Amino acid sequence: MTRQFRSEESFHAERISRDAVAPFLADRGFLNIDDKRKVTGSATSQLVSATSPEGERLKMRVRLCWRRRTTEELKYSAAQLRARLVDEDWDKTMHMTMQRDLNQGITHNLILQRDGALIVYAALIPTRELKGIFDAQARISQELIDSGQMKNLKKNHAKNGSSPTVWLMDERSPAAHKVADVLWSWRDVVDLMKLPMEPPIIDDAMDDCPVTPNYIDFGTDTPVQRTVLRSEYRRDRKVRAAVLARAESCERLGCMSQRFYKSFLDVHHILGIKSGDQVWNCVALCPNCHRDAHYSPEADSINLELLRYAEQFKVAGN
Repeated sequence: MTRQFRSEESFHAERISRDAVAPFLADRGFLNIDDKRKVTGSATSQLVSATSPEGERLKMRVRLCWRRRTTEELKYSAAQLRARLVDEDWDKTMHMTMQRDLNQGITHNLILQRDGALIVYAALIPTRELKGIFDAQARISQELIDSGQMKNLKKNHAKNGSSPTVWLMDERSPAAHKVADVLWSWRDVVDLMKLPMEPPIIDDAMDDCPVTPNYIDFGTDTPVQRTVLRSEYRRDRKVRAAVLARAESCERLGCMSQRFYKSFLDVHHILGIKSGDQVWNCVALCPNCHRDAHYSPEADSINLELLRYAEQFKVAGN
């Protein structure tokens, strides 16, 4: 019996990441976004056309970084450019990879890393610069390995087995960041995470309540009433009810906080409401853990943990 290389969980995570691309670009000022995908066997290719905030029309090949599911995996971020070598030749493989995209009118490669509910790295790379970046990362990586600065790691970053790879981040040794630095300092590469955007609205969290000791300096005894128009995603009450019905206490591992009155637990959409109002995308959290899932410095890791827990409730076929 042939062993399945990828799990259904892996394919599901990929679909979520690909679905997040268009909203991510829209949040950063891209317009006229057209998302096209092609499935060949178990592989999906994704080409996204959009108008940049500067008015330039781009055609992007979307490449997803490896999934990061453990604390150790959070120390690095990378994406394969091709599954295998052509004729065991790195230069030939990179030339063919780059030329294929250019022949299709692909102006850029968009490399994305998603952790939990968030895209945490997004590099927009001109197609013509791919080989130069690959070559430079391979050279820097080998220099670090040869000088012992990668500790016990001996595999070249860029020449990853038989797969050419581009690195967005590496913190596995004090000097490992130099490989990723090549990408972010390369001419015309854009870090999309640094583009201005409107602060996100967290639909399933309560409004913040600022507190300061200088109480007399703010507030009023005669508050003015106002009408507020807001946009939100409709939620299925049955999903909320099902999540709360299954949970006797906070579903974050190790918390177990509970109160025996209605509405103590919040329903948290792990990947955000945009990714689906489904039971497998929701957990019941106490107010403290709910805040952590949105605002903690460890929010990405928290949401990865919650997602692993909630996916046990996924219905076959979804």
